[in-house]
Amino acid sequence: MKQNMKIATKLPVLALLSSAPLPAMAHVHAQTSGATPGATIEIALEVGHGCAGAATTGLRVALPEGIAEARALPIAGWQATAGPREVGWTGGPLPDGTRQRFVLSATLSTSAAGTLTLPVVQDCGQTSLRWIDADPAAETPAPTISVLPAK
Repeated sequence: MKQNMKIATKLPVLALLSSAPLPAMAHVHAQTSGATPGATIEIALEVGHGCAGAATTGLRVALPEGIAEARALPIAGWQATAGPREVGWTGGPLPDGTRQRFVLSATLSTSAAGTLTLPVVQDCGQTSLRWIDADPAAETPAPTISVLPAK
């Protein structure tokens, strides 16, 4: 009987924990394939939420060493932007909870190697989320891509 009471008292706590949003689900993720030194690749950044309920109105990506050049690919309803070491998109808006892939075409330098960190700022009107931390275990980790050795 005692054991059943212990289990019964733990169930509400487990239910509460399982209904909490998982932080990892909120991050901006990068997807690519064939990333080798000197290659031109497409990097897809997936956004699945806004900023505390506000719609996403912009996404900016800082270009790390290892990316020689890049350009934001067009998306209907968005304006591609470019700076000296940054590409991005403005427009939308992308409602909170709606997934969107933002794709950039990038040429890797011939010396690119290892993991490249892509700091991202997600704008939502007057507020922003800064996905810029190089530590993947951080609360706001930057997306990364892996550069494979040259063949």
